[in-house]
Amino acid sequence: MILLQCNDYTILPVIKVLKNIFLIIEILAPVLAIVSLSILMFRLMVNPQDPSDPRKDNTKLKNSVKNAVISLVIIFLIPVFVNVVMGILGEKFTVSSCWNNADKIKLSSTTTYYDRGKKKTKIINEKTFDEGYTGDGSDIASSYVASGPVAERIASAAEYYAWPEGTPKSKYCRFNGGGSTPQFMSDYRKYWPNFKNSSDKSVAAGTCCCHFARTCVVKGLGKKFSFTLLPSNSSHDGSLKTNMEKLGFVRMAFDGKKSSLKRGDVLYYRNKGSGGHVWIYLGNGKAAEGSHNSGYGGRITTVSNNKLNTGTKSVYYVFRSVK
Repeated sequence: MILLQCNDYTILPVIKVLKNIFLIIEILAPVLAIVSLSILMFRLMVNPQDPSDPRKDNTKLKNSVKNAVISLVIIFLIPVFVNVVMGILGEKFTVSSCWNNADKIKLSSTTTYYDRGKKKTKIINEKTFDEGYTGDGSDIASSYVASGPVAERIASAAEYYAWPEGTPKSKYCRFNGGGSTPQFMSDYRKYWPNFKNSSDKSVAAGTCCCHFARTCVVKGLGKKFSFTLLPSNSSHDGSLKTNMEKLGFVRMAFDGKKSSLKRGDVLYYRNKGSGGHVWIYLGNGKAAEGSHNSGYGGRITTVSNNKLNTGTKSVYYVFRSVK
């Protein structure tokens, strides 16, 4: 968790640059010392006497040798001293903890996303992560209610897995250092144990909408299934409808009105351009969703008018449990 203190991108670049400079000094200082002293000693051997008075030693050159040795020793000891002090301070202060962990944090990386069917890349600031959020979950108030109709259990699962509305981005957004909740990752790994290594870490960092919604439905149903809740094209809509009907859901076209939705509804749409989304409606204008491209590890948010705008979608369906 100490790395989350270092996601201030005004201080981290400075720390990383200073640490790299100090590392270069520690490596180059001995080399420069040997080269400089060799040159000065050679000059002193060639001209041991003062050019203005051959009866005197070359005091000026001797002083140059002495000053060079002192300067190089001081330059070499500065980074050593700073590293020792930072090591002693350890995790007690933000600066020292960031200094000690700076090598574990990436300042930027490239992510790929699609905009209206065109593949694009962008530079993002993000923390390197292995397992996403690493807390014990004590700061997440929601608990799962395993009773009542299936729709209620699905909504309860979504609230259980998602970061609550108002949670700082440092927890739910991987681009700011966060990731998925421990509750979500625990059940995700239980339901799909074959997702390991890079796939598992990707989900921990910022789960896609499909992973999040499917895990919510599996939790609510108490039954695992393998198909995606966001078909890639219209030819797969029919098979999803058939599969969901077998699980006790009915599919309805959506009219774009919030009043038409009920708690526990599973909604999916595809944009007319490219891409789509699937999410769980919680009632009272709230929804739970994951979003890998945006880096959300599952969050509760207010349903926006843009999300309800059926005119920009090629399809927009609501799956509602009848059990």
